[in-house]
Amino acid sequence: MSKLHVNHIKAAVEKLFAGKVDISDMSQKPQTEKEKVFLSRGLAAYALRVLASVDFDIAAKSITDGYDDNGIDAILFDRNEKILYLVQSKWFESGQGEPENGDVKKFVAGVRDLIETKLDRFNDKVKVKEAEIIEALSDANVKIRIAIAFTGQSLSRHNKRDLDDLKKELNDPSDLVNYYVFSLKELHKSLTGSVDGKPIVLEVALSNWGQIDEPYKAYYGMVNAADVAHWWIDNRRRLFSENIRSFVGLTDINEGIVDTLKKEPQHFWYFNNGITVLCKTVEKKPLGGGDRTAGYFHCEGANVVNGAQTVGSIGNAFEDNTDKVTQAKVFVRLISLANCPDGFGQRITKAANTQNRIEKRDFASLDPEQDRLKTELLLDGKHYHYTRSDEIVTPNESNCTLEEATVALACAAPNVDLAVQAKREVGRLWEDISQKPYTDIFNSGVTATKLWRAVQVMRDVNSFLKTKELDSTSRERSIYIHANRFVLHLGSVKK
Repeated sequence: MSKLHVNHIKAAVEKLFAGKVDISDMSQKPQTEKEKVFLSRGLAAYALRVLASVDFDIAAKSITDGYDDNGIDAILFDRNEKILYLVQSKWFESGQGEPENGDVKKFVAGVRDLIETKLDRFNDKVKVKEAEIIEALSDANVKIRIAIAFTGQSLSRHNKRDLDDLKKELNDPSDLVNYYVFSLKELHKSLTGSVDGKPIVLEVALSNWGQIDEPYKAYYGMVNAADVAHWWIDNRRRLFSENIRSFVGLTDINEGIVDTLKKEPQHFWYFNNGITVLCKTVEKKPLGGGDRTAGYFHCEGANVVNGAQTVGSIGNAFEDNTDKVTQAKVFVRLISLANCPDGFGQRITKAANTQNRIEKRDFASLDPEQDRLKTELLLDGKHYHYTRSDEIVTPNESNCTLEEATVALACAAPNVDLAVQAKREVGRLWEDISQKPYTDIFNSGVTATKLWRAVQVMRDVNSFLKTKELDSTSRERSIYIHANRFVLHLGSVKK
């Protein structure tokens, strides 16, 4: 990497964000300082563009850099994918260097302050985002992605240690935070197609491959999951530009994919439905000849139209545990659109994404205890909606949902671990209806009366805490938000 690579990134930042990044607070500063601040802020916006695939204007408006930014240079909450992005950026004209350890420590402290909603420690650029920050931190399903973007070579072990410590601290008891390091190498690699929308080119190695010749050309086979991870690292959400749905982050379903990769990589091919890639053209390379053991393919204009969650989950798992992901295989279809009729690609995309999706909560509908509870509640004039096929209405004095019942009963149980899991990721409580923790919550000893009373207590506690939250600020508000399930547990368990 060299000064030339820095100039490439500089040209891209200037092209994408000129006139969009606010540097009005630098009006009295020398021109050289203005330019450096613009490039540093523009780099933070560019990192958000790559990570979150947001519009350039939205990325620019996410900048919080300035006096009293508490080390955080950009903040973005993606509501659709439930991800809160926090960025620190540093511009090095030489292409050398890295953020000073003091700056990284400041960033780490700022992330902690933000999560604890100590917003009085931040500047006005952060404070105007208070509503969306509170919204993000109040969502039990939200994930936090932090990024260090800099035009240098790599992070020292001291800086990595501080980030690793933060990640370990915040991921207890379950994964909440991950971090990305955008050094000069990663930034330059991401330039491909980010400015002019250049089509994606993939070099794909298929093992045990086969082909379809009629009516349209297609190839299929197994791909090493590490190769798929590099598709993600190099292109991220650009891979899914033609898909109905992009990668939605580490939801409970996607964390299940990651969990399989980390614990049972050798079984991944058996458990996963695979990936479908539409390509403008697919050409087999001569290497390997007609041997079906291994084939190498050049794919122009590639786009993942089914399996976005698989690709994104593989990419995230690879960043955490490269060795395990390398042991996994995934089924991939490569479909060439070269001789297909107009609109055929859209038909494939629609067909591949209209299958019924199974969620963890759906497994609860197989439990006879759920039907028993529904019947008992119905005899008492109450409606219990435990299947997704039910007509879900706003919970009120005559009905409740499976999620409400699960959280209420988990917090009413003597074991506080159930309350913690209900707070972090309620979906894990439905993972296996044949064993704990599910059977600790739903079993023959749970009566309709117990369920309904637990739900009523939970609603009362939630209402009280919401009132207190609205009347408080900073750390006190953080307690009302993040300790709600613990408070419910204390109020529900008999002494």
